[in-house]
Amino acid sequence: MAAVSFSGLATGLDTASIITQLVEIKRAPIYRLQRRRQGFEAQQKALDVFKEKLLALQTAALKLDTASEFSSLKSSSANEDALTITADSGAAAGSYEINVTKLAKAQKEQSQGYDSKLDAVGTGLMSFTVDGETTDLTLVGYTSLESLAAKINNDVAGVSASIVYDGSDTGGYHLVMSSSEAGSDGAFSVDMSGMSGGITPIMTNSQLAEDAELTVDGIAVTAASNNPSDVISGLTLNLKSATEGLTTVTIETDTDGISDNVKGMVDAYNDLFSFISDQSKTEGDLRNNPTLRAVASRIEGIFSNSLSGGLGDISRFSQIGIKRGDARQLKFEAADFATALEDDFNSVRDLFIEREGNLGKTYLIDQAIEDMTDSFSGLFKISNDALAKKIDYADGSIERYERSIESYQLTMTRKFTAMEQMVSQLQAQGNYLSSISFQ
Repeated sequence: MAAVSFSGLATGLDTASIITQLVEIKRAPIYRLQRRRQGFEAQQKALDVFKEKLLALQTAALKLDTASEFSSLKSSSANEDALTITADSGAAAGSYEINVTKLAKAQKEQSQGYDSKLDAVGTGLMSFTVDGETTDLTLVGYTSLESLAAKINNDVAGVSASIVYDGSDTGGYHLVMSSSEAGSDGAFSVDMSGMSGGITPIMTNSQLAEDAELTVDGIAVTAASNNPSDVISGLTLNLKSATEGLTTVTIETDTDGISDNVKGMVDAYNDLFSFISDQSKTEGDLRNNPTLRAVASRIEGIFSNSLSGGLGDISRFSQIGIKRGDARQLKFEAADFATALEDDFNSVRDLFIEREGNLGKTYLIDQAIEDMTDSFSGLFKISNDALAKKIDYADGSIERYERSIESYQLTMTRKFTAMEQMVSQLQAQGNYLSSISFQ
């Protein structure tokens, strides 16, 4: 049963309240430690956000760190109904006059008519050969025309099958097999001599595999598919329809795409330094954290300083339209960048990329961020570990203070209880003496 306390009955004092207030005064150091602990946790959360913004800058910079990425190409076709093109890293800027005279066709084979798609086709071995590769299908037990088509689709690469119904009451269901790719490369053969029982499909060719025909700048070309990638180096042609006239296709440097990537890097930089500026203020969680200053100094230095030992004549971002703005922000002048790219493409490229010992800006950015975010020895790891130790120390101190306060509260309770008992005894003695004196 819980103890019952009659606080202050003898003295008239609210001793419970007095003890509570004394204990509350003793708790002041705990409250200070809790506030400090909350500050450490807030720094850890802010460091996580800080690291994310730094990694976002790294991601943006890595879109410009190789010659192929920086020298990206865009392609266009004057008649996209006839053909489109896709350029890869092996393509070169230029234009071509192309006339598509015939599209490639896929081989098609169709069977005799069946009364039902559930008619049995027999058992045994059926072999398909596509581009020199043979696939065997072994049919065991009951296999319907419909399930045979499904088995071909599942197990034979390069051949697709379907059931076509022509509406006839008898013999209206036909197995139709097609090569998956148009052109001679997709041609296939099927051997059903190993089949027996049921109604073995007898296939008849309804369409031969044919190659595409076109001219490129007057040169006659035969293509084994409608998507040839070996006609013009670095380009994949997507042939869509035969035409009677020429279609001009153009491949050129994607200056707009490069400009967008540079702007993306500048935007990531500005987002990072907006965060740094906010955190540097009095109310910022990281205002006294050395990681904030160290990262800001290193990244700002890479963007502001000249590139040492570069291959080109351009060594500073300010020469290509990336200029210093207000409040530690950068401004990107797209027109200035386009002019620099047009005037000296190679020097602009070499300002960014690593090549032949040239450590471009994006390489320096990447390496700096890799170093600072290293999971073993990076600035963020060191700072987080230090904060974790401070949190652990605060937790230990709070625990010790709590034990001390519990002891203090017990001592105060005992002392005030003893005082109440003493006062009560004195009052009892006084009442006794008063009663004697009146007898």
